[in-house]
Amino acid sequence: MDEIDSRLVGGLVVLAAVADTRGFGRAADRLGMTQSGVSKAITKLESRLGTRLVHRTSRAVELTDDGRALYQRVVQHLAGISEAAAETSKSRDAVHGRLRVNVDPLFSRMVLSPKLSEFLLRNPQLELRIETRDRIADLVSDGFDLAVRFGEPTPSALISRRLFNARILTVASPTYIDRHGKPDRPQDLASEAHECILAIDPSTGRPYVWEFWRGNDVTSVAVNGRLTVTDAGTKLGACLAGFGVAQVIELGVEHHLMSGALINLFPNWSDERFPLYVYYASRSHVSAKIRTFIDFIVESLGAEAGMTEENSSAIPR
Repeated sequence: MDEIDSRLVGGLVVLAAVADTRGFGRAADRLGMTQSGVSKAITKLESRLGTRLVHRTSRAVELTDDGRALYQRVVQHLAGISEAAAETSKSRDAVHGRLRVNVDPLFSRMVLSPKLSEFLLRNPQLELRIETRDRIADLVSDGFDLAVRFGEPTPSALISRRLFNARILTVASPTYIDRHGKPDRPQDLASEAHECILAIDPSTGRPYVWEFWRGNDVTSVAVNGRLTVTDAGTKLGACLAGFGVAQVIELGVEHHLMSGALINLFPNWSDERFPLYVYYASRSHVSAKIRTFIDFIVESLGAEAGMTEENSSAIPR
């Protein structure tokens, strides 16, 4: 498409307003301009086109034959531009189209999947594609609208908003405790008598360091473990089966704790938090479908995970 001359378009808009209102003053009121500004715009347009477009009299303003012919040719195009802009503005607030989301596998399985049916029924014009990946990679070039990830953000051009802080718990099943005994303190896990399930940190490719937090007191323990996993589901399954001790995010395992299938070994050392962040590309002009999905995540997490007023207002409406 050839480059559009914004000054020419602006002059045509003024001409159309003059033709519709038959006066410079009324055209100025419609356009939010001064009367002299309207007069100057018409003069510049006439100079550019090399023809007189308007007859100016003390009583009224009339278009010349050239002015009327030009107006008749452009008025529909100007209306189309106005309608296109209005439709675009309207569509910003409509939840429709395709939304592609890069989601942490654990969060998808534990929190999102049970509620996706409700979300899609609520938004019948939206096509949702959920992809579970260990990393965000390049959100934009990979074609994602947003990503949901646990852990602190790394430096990036993406916009990140914290949605939730999940506790880290150290748990074991009753079967494991019957077999190995219950450790009294975190340091006991360094003993060969205990078996811990290690998990790979995707950002480093190495197992996470086991830390235990009690207020500002942080203790690191070099635990023993023969099983190393790359996904939280395998870790949780092995722990429930009684193989070993695991450090897990509290989110999604509440029912195992309530039923007794898992035991929180060190309730006084459970102050470590693992944050959940949402990432998207633009700080402004966030589409309705992205805002709606972020609201859905917050709702899915429940009242405890509700965004603070500061974070909520930070997402442009």
